[in-house]
Amino acid sequence: MLPPLNKKLSFIIKTAFFTTALLAVLLYLFTPKPDITQPNAYSTAFYDSSDKLLRLNLAADDRYRLWTPIDKIPLSVQQATLLYEDQDFYEHIGIDFIALINAFYTSYIKRSHRVGASTITMQVARLHFGMNTHVIFGKVEQILRALQIERHYSKNQILEAYFNLAPYGSNIEGVGAASLIYFKKPAIDLNLPESLLLSLIPQNPTKRNPIKKSAKLVLLETRKKLFTRWLEKHPDDKHWLAAMQLPIKVYASSDLPFEAPHFINNLQSEYPHLKPGEYKTSIDLNLQNLLQRHARNYINRRHRDGLSNTSAILLNYKTMEVVAELGSVDFFNNDISGQVNGVRAKRSPGSTLKPFIYALAIEEGLIHPLTLVKDAPKRFGGYTPENYDQQFLGPISATESLVLSRNVPAVNLMYRLKKVGLYDLLVAADVKKLRPKEFYGLALALGGSEVTMLELVKLYAMLANLGVYKDEIILNKHATGINQKKPNNQKDHIKQLLSPEAAYLTLQMLSENNAVDEISFQKERRQSYPVYWKTGTSFAFRDAWSVGIVGPYVLATWVGNFSGEGHPSFIGRQAAAPLFFEIIRSLDSYGLIKGNIKPGGLNITEVDICSTTGDLPNVHCPKTEKGLFIPGKSPIKVSDVHREIYIDKVSGLRACQYVESTTTKAVYEFWPSDLVRLFKQAGIVKRQPPPYLDSCLINDTSTRGSAPSITSPSNLISYTIRASKLKQEGLPFRAITDTDSRILYWFVDNSFVGKVERDTPLFWHPQVGEFDVRVVDNLGRSASVSMRVKLVQ
Repeated sequence: MLPPLNKKLSFIIKTAFFTTALLAVLLYLFTPKPDITQPNAYSTAFYDSSDKLLRLNLAADDRYRLWTPIDKIPLSVQQATLLYEDQDFYEHIGIDFIALINAFYTSYIKRSHRVGASTITMQVARLHFGMNTHVIFGKVEQILRALQIERHYSKNQILEAYFNLAPYGSNIEGVGAASLIYFKKPAIDLNLPESLLLSLIPQNPTKRNPIKKSAKLVLLETRKKLFTRWLEKHPDDKHWLAAMQLPIKVYASSDLPFEAPHFINNLQSEYPHLKPGEYKTSIDLNLQNLLQRHARNYINRRHRDGLSNTSAILLNYKTMEVVAELGSVDFFNNDISGQVNGVRAKRSPGSTLKPFIYALAIEEGLIHPLTLVKDAPKRFGGYTPENYDQQFLGPISATESLVLSRNVPAVNLMYRLKKVGLYDLLVAADVKKLRPKEFYGLALALGGSEVTMLELVKLYAMLANLGVYKDEIILNKHATGINQKKPNNQKDHIKQLLSPEAAYLTLQMLSENNAVDEISFQKERRQSYPVYWKTGTSFAFRDAWSVGIVGPYVLATWVGNFSGEGHPSFIGRQAAAPLFFEIIRSLDSYGLIKGNIKPGGLNITEVDICSTTGDLPNVHCPKTEKGLFIPGKSPIKVSDVHREIYIDKVSGLRACQYVESTTTKAVYEFWPSDLVRLFKQAGIVKRQPPPYLDSCLINDTSTRGSAPSITSPSNLISYTIRASKLKQEGLPFRAITDTDSRILYWFVDNSFVGKVERDTPLFWHPQVGEFDVRVVDNLGRSASVSMRVKLVQ
């Protein structure tokens, strides 16, 4: 019983009570519904694909406050909080009048000490509306607001609001943020000792901040007392008694993870209107740490070689999820501009785009993997590409040309593409910030454009997906139900950019890159899983690349400087490839590389190919190998290089007819003259067939072998010559001939203009008009073209 009060004080209390009651009734009946669900600024939490926290951002008001729905808050937290704070929460109407009267008497009449009487609902009102409840008018408002909240919300909704607004020490508010920070786990995973501890903090978050040493002993003793009360209602939890005696171990906000920083920064930039909440990303933290660990160790080992920075990305081409992204070796290192994201920065790709030239050439029917191509000096207008080693290998297969990264064959194939060029493919693959096509010219084949590492791995993923291009995925799903789609101007694309057959044959060519053995990648491991890979080195040694497909992944590594400064060590095979295969070996050790690209139903046929020529073998081809080609598309013909001829037994010269008693049969290789020249330049000597006997008639020799092919002048091309230089100019006549040709005779409009040895140009002083140019070799085989010469002043 309360002690008797004087009449005046009694009147004041009664008046205040009835006034408050009247206002409460009016407020209850007529006030609008306040929004207590998510009115404040909240944090954003990013998780990896296995729900490991990557980053927890501060809310806009610099507080950690993570909205957590009631079904994600364990019952142990709810029940412990109500046991400690408001045992009659489900019975009262938002106000405990008996407790209020006791608190008012103790705090304001007796003035012995301040006593709180706030229910959970009243605390929600204070926290939501930011009231000063230490003064009587603030307390009255709190009471009225509590009634207003109870009028419009269920008990569970009020409890949910409380657990998202309650202070838990420092700048941490809400049980969701408190659980992630203090215990490094989501609230739903809290155990009983952790739940009891959190229920104690909101009553005095400053003095009971669990990070403070002075608070830990108080919290420990208070938790023991609360646990005693807990056991009265939950006797089955007595097995937690020992755990309740242990010292309190919590983490601070400074211990929060800061994983995949480049990836998260980019995600927030790519989704600028992303609402606060919890988001599950595509990142696999184990793989992210794997990339980080290998990159740091590698740069530490190679720092003396001038290597100070690297970037890497790992993309699962089956799901198109970016599972690991390393923008730089050290995000916090300003000396290397560590916060720059090398995965998303535009860089010259070097030769890493060459596979797509070969893929387009296969698509257009210009080559198949074993087609012979020419690695020899060639001029394309004013552009004369050279190889990295400044040497030429002569005739080699398309596969060898690709894996050895020969420049001239790649440029020549790009020059021959008529339907879809490399530039068109890059546009279709959404490569951004491309300049007009004319700006690059044929230099595009050798890395003349700039791409991001992400754009590059998406192109390789397109090969792995058999020509189907897809957008990458960086945000899988989330816990708060907030729309995760990209902005309207970023639409998902699925496009068939190459036929499955062309993509598959290109992959088979890349799998022949046996140079992996040079960097100690074991042959037996390559046999268990192929690596479809390519390296690249940009102009002036600014960028070193290695990119390829292994198992379900596309992996790319880059070494260089974000400043663009070159270094002699920045060579793809020497700088980027070792890290590339270190990562692959590590993935293999964890059993993450499984399977192979083995599609079915492709229009691809395996046939015997003449190893020497790349064509179907004739009866005289000495060696064959299995080769793949696309029926109806790949250029395939029976080889005529190996031919049987007749040799006179006495003179050793070539006979026109076979006579068993005087001649013998022999097989020679009849290569076009330009390839013979290339073989010589490459140090390969081909046995030449002997000349014909003098008794052989021109009628016999002219019907055998291949006729010349005029390469200059070009058919029906107009040549323009200045009038002042008409007499000084010389227009070259050139032709490719069969191996047995020796002399070429040139005619213009049936008028003989000169003769030259094979492989030697004839310079003709041009005249104005249209002409027929004809060449005849010494064996009577001929070819002709038409040409036009114009005169300009």
